[in-house]
Amino acid sequence: MFNQQEYINGYIKEKYKSVKIRVKNSDAVLIKKLSSTSNVNQYILDLIRKDVYENRVYHYINDDIKIDFELSKTMQDLVDKAEEADILEDYGLYMNYVYAIDSRAKKEVTNHLMRESAWNRLLRRYQL
Repeated sequence: MFNQQEYINGYIKEKYKSVKIRVKNSDAVLIKKLSSTSNVNQYILDLIRKDVYENRVYHYINDDIKIDFELSKTMQDLVDKAEEADILEDYGLYMNYVYAIDSRAKKEVTNHLMRESAWNRLLRRYQL
């Protein structure tokens, strides 16, 4: 017979990493903040994500070259995924995204959606 609770527990165990946190009862500020937050899990994940991105160190990206122009939604998605692959130090995945950035930039330059100088800056930043 199908055990729904067992199925759900197995799914959660397979798909998620559980982390326990402890807060001292004497730390009233933290307890108040956690109590007033509607979704503690999401709040903590957002804090960790913010910390990761603010303190990131690139391995393959040339961070001296800044992208100070607007990117299309598709291009921004590719750039975000390339930066994530860089943070994870996954060179193969990173290079796949860099080639996709180059290909997308060619298309956008051809369709006059991006300047050639912007394309060149993207290539220098992502080192293709």
